[in-house]
Amino acid sequence: MGLLDQISRTIAQSVDRARFEAEKFQRTTRLQSEVNELRRQVDSKLNELGQRAYELLRAGQIQSATLAELSAAVDQLRSALVMKEEELKQAQAEVYVEPPAPAPPPPSQSVPIDYGPPPASTPTVKQCGVCGFQMPGTAMFCPNCGTRVT
Repeated sequence: MGLLDQISRTIAQSVDRARFEAEKFQRTTRLQSEVNELRRQVDSKLNELGQRAYELLRAGQIQSATLAELSAAVDQLRSALVMKEEELKQAQAEVYVEPPAPAPPPPSQSVPIDYGPPPASTPTVKQCGVCGFQMPGTAMFCPNCGTRVT
């Protein structure tokens, strides 16, 4: 019975530990969520405070060299933002234009006509009946269009 008691105790301890870890995870996740929400609220209020200070500085109701520097930096960033937004609109409005298909190259006579003396019964030059390309009399296929010639 000692072995079964030991196994039972080990299982119970494992279950207790798993329960503890699950509860700890839930608690830390909830607390992390609350911390994040409070940080978001602080950031929101700081943003609101900064916006109000910016407006008061622009209206001449407060004077501060530090705030004036920050205000000038905000103005520069807003100008850059407006320019980038315009650049973005232009980029979004661009449309791909298909390049015109290249014209097929004119048939050229790039195959030499004379390979040496042909057999007595074969003409020296043949002309393709499809494209008119001149080719050696020994050719079986037109090198220009690929048509079988006899």
